[in-house]
Amino acid sequence: MLISLSILEYERDLSRSLENLEKSEAFLNIIKLAQTGRINDVHIDVMRPPLVSGNRFSIDLIRKLYEELHDKIALTIHLMVGNPLEIIGEINSFIHEEDRFKTTIIMQIESFSSERDALKAIKTLKKFGYIAGICLNLPTAEDRLTDEIVKSVDVVLLMTVPMGAGKQKYHEEATERIKRFSQRFPDKLIKVDGGIDPKTIIKVWEAGARAAVVGSYITASENPTDSLIKLEKALEGIVKIN
Repeated sequence: MLISLSILEYERDLSRSLENLEKSEAFLNIIKLAQTGRINDVHIDVMRPPLVSGNRFSIDLIRKLYEELHDKIALTIHLMVGNPLEIIGEINSFIHEEDRFKTTIIMQIESFSSERDALKAIKTLKKFGYIAGICLNLPTAEDRLTDEIVKSVDVVLLMTVPMGAGKQKYHEEATERIKRFSQRFPDKLIKVDGGIDPKTIIKVWEAGARAAVVGSYITASENPTDSLIKLEKALEGIVKIN
């Protein structure tokens, strides 16, 4: 199971320390976790109205995180915004072309009014050189992710909680959705986000997910590294069986 570290809970501390990021406790925790070799990427949740209330992860903070982390670990930028191409245009100004092949950008299907608009945006994203992903919010109907849209991306992210806030509990109805998508698209990487802990990570693995975004279970822990190791141990037996 690939683990993406969501740093949503660290955003306020990181923002306050923008000019001296290396002195931020949150940033030091990110570095320590990256150095374990146990996380696949750092997951940045970019939130803007009207999709999500509030404004999380400014462009300046994304730029600073890229500058400090791009040579240490891969980044995933999850755009929960009304106009993802506008944000992508800003990100293009500082993410070097040679780093884009290892940088994932995930857009919300809810950002688009039609399949055509979504496909056009995905094509643009790939033209820029990024790994392309599409996300389906938990309350959104599954048929919004058409076969053509799923086939055009590298990663499908399924929210297992309503998007917009950390520390939410996993919603059981998400399990069947994961099963359906993993069966419909057996060759596509299915990733999940929301409420992941040692119990729910087993559920999503059994349902067919092969990557998970994990936030507060690790970042709100007194010992983030120990929590990360507990996630790995929870999966050890079941992964060997499968």
